[in-house]
Amino acid sequence: MDIESLYSLISDLMSFERFKYEIEKRREKYGGLLEDDAIAYMIVDELGRNPGNRMKIRDLYDGINATVEAIVDRINEPELRKEGKLKIMRIDIHDDTGSCQLVLWNEEIDEIGMNLREGMKIKIINGYVRENLYGLQISLGKWGMIVFQ
Repeated sequence: MDIESLYSLISDLMSFERFKYEIEKRREKYGGLLEDDAIAYMIVDELGRNPGNRMKIRDLYDGINATVEAIVDRINEPELRKEGKLKIMRIDIHDDTGSCQLVLWNEEIDEIGMNLREGMKIKIINGYVRENLYGLQISLGKWGMIVFQ
């Protein structure tokens, strides 16, 4: 969704000028790592108007994108794959309905994984869900993001 479409979801809560100001403030906060539309999506989500598919862990299934609120249980050490070309970090998470793993790759480990703490509440926005030998996993993919709560 573009910024104007996202703003339409919260136009009764703040002016467009304030919305643009909040986007600019967060762009600086995140050091330009997030694009404006991703920041706008995050603001809309924080205001409780997330257009994404908010789900409980028990309702997740392979092949969907979903928004999930969870608590970090265990942070496993990063592993190297493909002769050291890929890094993967598995984080065990749960909500009141079940548990699964959050999987971070490469730069995500440095940008996000090192800020996670056991017991921390997180929101995975637009995460990609898949099931494999390790069970149900959520990764960020191209459009996902994590908000620390």
